[in-house]
Amino acid sequence: MPKEDLYYIEDAQKRKLFYRFTPAAFISNFVPLLVVLHDERGLSAPHFEYKMWNVLTPIDDFGYENRGACWLGEQGDFFLKDLLQVLIGKIAEAYECEDHIYLYGSGMGGYGAILHGILCKANAVYAHSPRIRLPQTKGTATEMNRFYEAVFAESVFKEHDLSDFLNAVDGFPVFYLCEDSGSVQSSDELVFEDETAYFTDACKKNGIECHLERCMKSGDDEEEVLKKVLDRLERVAP
Repeated sequence: MPKEDLYYIEDAQKRKLFYRFTPAAFISNFVPLLVVLHDERGLSAPHFEYKMWNVLTPIDDFGYENRGACWLGEQGDFFLKDLLQVLIGKIAEAYECEDHIYLYGSGMGGYGAILHGILCKANAVYAHSPRIRLPQTKGTATEMNRFYEAVFAESVFKEHDLSDFLNAVDGFPVFYLCEDSGSVQSSDELVFEDETAYFTDACKKNGIECHLERCMKSGDDEEEVLKKVLDRLERVAP
């Protein structure tokens, strides 16, 4: 997508993370931040304005064919993870919503939403058919292997399995997970159900609040899906 109208931040190696940020449509003393992370099937940063929500939509255009690096980085260098955490922190501070951060993502964006939600101590994460275990996921003898090979070196990383970030001591977001195997390729039909159950069980073992949701049904209309997700999150926002 054209980047002329996008913002970006960069690290010391001049690697840029492009993004769009849309302030809330209405001014209020309490305006939370929603971070929307796209999946591996398409790069997008929609101009999405919605009620009293600040909306951040970054673009992961690194990795395999520049189609995404799992919101981590490349070859074991997780610079993108660091850049996104810096970006979330800066916007949350500027708009005084450090204690009111929410993340949403689908597929690989769901993986990123869970990971970054944990890292930035978000209030809640809504993940649609999220990836949980990356190279170890059943059914990854597909094109997804090329994504993983571009992201990870041969070493074993904690980021291989999101359940490794969970424990019974620290505070965590409330997780809302939904699965929709009909929306993914046939080779991955069993992956998401297995992964959602796996992560839900890990949350239960650590006493972390996690809910299984019905997936939002709005066809391919991304804006309508986001509206429904935000309506859902508004009901649980403190």
